[in-house]
Amino acid sequence: MELIVIPKGSGKYTVTDEKDRKIYTVNKKRKLIGNPITSLHDASGYVLYTMVRTASGNKPAFDITFNDAHFLDAKCKSLFVDPSITFDGPGGQYLLKGKDTSFFTLQKGSETIGSLKKEKQANDEPMYLLSVDDKYFDDFIPLFAVVADKCYNT
Repeated sequence: MELIVIPKGSGKYTVTDEKDRKIYTVNKKRKLIGNPITSLHDASGYVLYTMVRTASGNKPAFDITFNDAHFLDAKCKSLFVDPSITFDGPGGQYLLKGKDTSFFTLQKGSETIGSLKKEKQANDEPMYLLSVDDKYFDDFIPLFAVVADKCYNT
């Protein structure tokens, strides 16, 4: 599965396939108290997953929920030397790791299942090319690009 994740400013993202069809959208809603909630919607607008930042600073962390129940913990492990982000949940551990923040390999356990590549758009804003082996793809995977953007571009 090949997806393109494009930040649209102030916490919004669109996720399209290689044929430029919108598959998902990601929106941020402000809360009166606490951190904003980011939600992943399918093409019909149904909320699939929500995400909230649980740690800020040099190594941000996020809690990802599904149907209001905890699903994944996303943690930035390293910002500069061999940048990496772990995603721990009931389906096992996923790892985004790279030599710099422009290209990551995506691993599930010890198996490489995809990649995340950061490129520049014509307006100098980042965009992410997410490639995942079809047998490992799930709806929460586009959030990996969103977490990488929030860790390495803010």
